[in-house]
Amino acid sequence: MNSSETEPSTGSPVDQVTDTRTWVPFILLGIILLVGLYGVFKWWQVQNAQAQRQQAISENIEYPPITEFELTERSGEPFRSLDMKGRVWVVTYFFTTCPGNCIRLNQNIKLLHNLPALNDVVWVSVTCDPDTDTLEALQDYADRWEADPERWLFCRGELDYIKQIGLGMKLPIFRRGHKDYAVVFGKEGKIRGMFDATRKSEVERLKKLLMKCLAEDAASTEGDQTGDNGLEADSPTTDSPTADSPDADSSAGVAISQDNSGGP
Repeated sequence: MNSSETEPSTGSPVDQVTDTRTWVPFILLGIILLVGLYGVFKWWQVQNAQAQRQQAISENIEYPPITEFELTERSGEPFRSLDMKGRVWVVTYFFTTCPGNCIRLNQNIKLLHNLPALNDVVWVSVTCDPDTDTLEALQDYADRWEADPERWLFCRGELDYIKQIGLGMKLPIFRRGHKDYAVVFGKEGKIRGMFDATRKSEVERLKKLLMKCLAEDAASTEGDQTGDNGLEADSPTTDSPTADSPDADSSAGVAISQDNSGGP
């Protein structure tokens, strides 16, 4: 073997130790970042769990019902139920980011809202997601439906207060959760009937009752406590839920529109 041919040098032990040490700070930094990210994740888990528990507690609180109420309309003006005395009006619940039943419900309301025979009916849509549905959001939503600002009102209030209003109509209300009923108030200020406004057959019944209420004299119905089909004025009908409803309240036998996505 030629003495001039030698194996390539792999570096001295000192050089190898130096190379290893240059990686130590990066390894430590990576460990610190991983620990930090894990800590943030665990903090988020705790905060999220607490928020869910708080929401569950608030939704299980029983609030006293309200039959006379005041909300804020999209215009910023107050809406008072007492001001509706002598008029026929209809209350529904919705939220602007609802992707399903709220759209069908409001499509049917728009059809009725546009009928000349029902020009004297006032439609009151109440959001059950007031945190998202600001006055500006309600105005934009109303514009999409080309809602008459005098005859189709979009209202908001504190969620707990809206829950109380719902109880006054025997309807449970949750954040982004509601039944699809149109609640009809006669000129005397009493509930005359409730109809699933997402179903065509129920919308026809709703129309007939509205025509009947419009033809009545407020004074002659002042003492009448009977609603459509002989129901008590403050008792909801118990029709079966819509087949495409995302959730259902089996105890009441009616559909509940609810956002299960956890976000808008």
